[in-house]
Amino acid sequence: MIVHTLIYRFADSVSEEEQKQFFAELRELTLESGLVKAFDCKPHVWLPVDEKSPGMTGTAIAQYACEDVEAMQQFSELPHVHAFIGRWRSRVSYDAAYANHEEMVLVGPPVLRHTEHTVTVDAPVDVVWDVLVDVEGYARIFPPTQEAKILDESPEHQTVRLVVDVNGQIQSWVSRRDIDRQRRVITYLQLEHAPLIGHMGGDWRALPLDEKTTQLVLTHDFRPRQPVEGKVAGKFSYEEADELLQGAVERNSVADLGAVKEEAERRTAGAARAS
Repeated sequence: MIVHTLIYRFADSVSEEEQKQFFAELRELTLESGLVKAFDCKPHVWLPVDEKSPGMTGTAIAQYACEDVEAMQQFSELPHVHAFIGRWRSRVSYDAAYANHEEMVLVGPPVLRHTEHTVTVDAPVDVVWDVLVDVEGYARIFPPTQEAKILDESPEHQTVRLVVDVNGQIQSWVSRRDIDRQRRVITYLQLEHAPLIGHMGGDWRALPLDEKTTQLVLTHDFRPRQPVEGKVAGKFSYEEADELLQGAVERNSVADLGAVKEEAERRTAGAARAS
C-alpha cells in the first residue's frame, strides 16, 4: 500500500465552512475514483510553540492510500483531479506540501508485561521464608532449575547464576536478589539475560495469613530482547519471542510456587512428627 500525505495551510481568510467543503469534495473525489482504497483528514492540533515555529505549520492533514505506485500515478493524472485543484485554487488561498510513502507503523518502547501468581501454603511464614532464601536449594526443588550458584552475597542480597530449562532449552543468566527479611520480600532482577530476554524482574512475597498458613506471591515484569535484523535470538520474530516468554513465565511460575509449597509443607509435617 502506498500512502499520499498532504499538509495544507489555509489562509486566515478561508472559513471553517470552506475548509469542510474542500475536504468533503476531496474525500468524494478520492473514494469514487476506484483507485483509492482509503482516505481520511484531520485538523492540525495547535501547540503554543506552533505560532513561532519556522517553516510551514499546517492547518490540516489529509491522507489517501492506493494499492501501489501505479494506481497512485493513475489517480494523479485523472482530469477531474486537476480540475478539482484548479477550481479550489481559484476560490481560496492555501499552501500544500505532500509526500508519497509506504504505510508507517509507529513503534514505541516494548511493552513490559506484568504477571502475578499466588498460592496458599499450609506452613508457617518462617518455614516458607527459609525455603525462599535458600537459593542454592532451588536446583533441588524447582523442576526447571538445573543449577543455582551464589556468586556474591550479604545479609541483604545475593547474586546468583541460574541454569534453567526454558521451553526445552537449557539457558543461563545472572540475577541479583535483594532480601528484605523484615517484610519477607525478595526482589530479583536479571543482570545477565538469556537470549530471548530483554528485561526480567519481580519479587517473591511471603505473607502470613495466620500462625500456620502463608500466602505466597510471585510476580514477574518482563519483555523480550529487541530484534536484530528482525529476529530475536537469531530465529524468532518479536511477537513469537513474546509468546514464548509468556508461556515460559506461566509454566515456570506455577511449577515454582508448587515446589515451594510442597517443600514448606514437607518441612512443617516433618517438624510436627518430630515433636
